[in-house]
Amino acid sequence: MVGSGHRPGRGAVLRAIGLAASIAAVILVVRSVDVAETGRLLAAANPMPIAACLFVVAAQVTLRSVRWRLLLPAPPAGAHIPLRRIVPVLLIGYLGNAVLPARLGEPIRAYLVARRERLDAAEAFGSVVLERVVDTATLALIVFGAAWAVGAPAWVVQAGAGAAIVAGGVLLALLTVGLTPIARRGVGLAARLPGHDRALPLAARVMDFARGVDRPSRSRAIVVAACLSAACWALDATTFLLVARAVGTSISPATAMLISGITVLGTAVPSAPGYVGTYDLAAAATGVALGLPASAALAVAILSHVITVVPTAVGGGISLLALDARLGRLASAAEIEDGASPVGT
Repeated sequence: MVGSGHRPGRGAVLRAIGLAASIAAVILVVRSVDVAETGRLLAAANPMPIAACLFVVAAQVTLRSVRWRLLLPAPPAGAHIPLRRIVPVLLIGYLGNAVLPARLGEPIRAYLVARRERLDAAEAFGSVVLERVVDTATLALIVFGAAWAVGAPAWVVQAGAGAAIVAGGVLLALLTVGLTPIARRGVGLAARLPGHDRALPLAARVMDFARGVDRPSRSRAIVVAACLSAACWALDATTFLLVARAVGTSISPATAMLISGITVLGTAVPSAPGYVGTYDLAAAATGVALGLPASAALAVAILSHVITVVPTAVGGGISLLALDARLGRLASAAEIEDGASPVGT
């Protein structure tokens, strides 16, 4: 409860920064692209590739649900959580990311799965953080490979190489050392500081969180999760391929992968809910840098954004109704739980 007093202020600052970033991104896009031509391309888009994208999105959700289930701690009964119970919770998290600031969908889904399946909250949050780390590290490696394959500008390849080195180091550390030994050393150092008695409850949560990250047969689980992430990013690139075809533009699989990867990494920048502006600017700018006409690049960005966000958000809304839950209530509870656990959003 001590940290809860700071939450509203920090949340307001994050919302303001995100809104400002989205407005700036939209202004940059509008000023640099023939919006009328983009609208013409969107109006003439072929609906068949767009319809195929819905199957790609469904496959992504399924694979991501399998991956998260792999990283979650086992429920009290000991068996794996049925996939049919994971998918709606994941979709609610995606809905939270789409309509709430600061990626609140991530702690929401951790909170909801912990309550619904009677899991330890810190371990559930740990599974989400581990999933995000593995997913981002895998993407960084893929972006470097795609940048090299398409002969991207030298600075893109060099930045990708740097990110790939860091990503490889993170994955190697998770595979060989894990987070628990590091957390144990940190807790030991904190115990020697003045007033450490008041820090003991937080230290216990830190260790719970670390065990949540390390728990599931770590090495094998991380390798499988990374493979599933690679498959998911390939599907994400397929969405860009199909969308480009829908607006009459042809791109290579490696180009689609690079646009997809840089766009997703760009959503880490604070923005308005749904990554409005920042997603579209990242996708359009990357497309232009790789040789696409500006109007076509923006059309691909807008259409892929809608196809990526809207179906999962609708699925999340249906899941909310099915579970008789309210997103605002879940967000408040997740923020409180997140404040008690060493997990950021």
